Amino acid sequence: MEKQKIIGIISIVVIVVVIGYSLLNVYALEQLEFSGVDNIFRFFEMSTVNGKINICNNTFLPANFNQFNILIYFERELLGTFTVDSTNIMPDSVFEANGKYMSSSMAQSQSLFMHFDHLFSNSDNTIRIDPRKMDVVMQFQTTIIGIPYLVTEQHTAFDFWNMLNDENNLSC
Repeated sequence: MEKQKIIGIISIVVIVVVIGYSLLNVYALEQLEFSGVDNIFRFFEMSTVNGKINICNNTFLPANFNQFNILIYFERELLGTFTVDSTNIMPDSVFEANGKYMSSSMAQSQSLFMHFDHLFSNSDNTIRIDPRKMDVVMQFQTTIIGIPYLVTEQHTAFDFWNMLNDENNLSC
């Protein structure tokens, strides 16, 4: 075989492997499962210094991301963002993600979070603020061959709260 053909074949194989690995990483990020620490999640606790959630990688592939954000919207306006820095989550393992919550109005965030935690935990049947006005968007920032890519999932606040408090949610 000619030298150019061998170099061309090796280059094609390297490109296919790099693109394949990136796409498998996106697949792994889409399969991640979430839970509160000890299956207890509260929005208010997420907004404090000790904000933590569990992330389970139930695939056979490592999942890595540059940044993970949980964006909280109330009445379609960004209330705040919970951010976890870059990490690599090994296959069939649970990662306890320590994050930081940032908001332009921390008092408003924490007041709403205490209300919704109380409402969603069935402690009070009185609805003072409509829970349908709060949405949660989970966003993983990663790259595909160096090009930034977002893996996004949107939930209502109630669905998100239930997902993170479900005892059977993690399969790791």
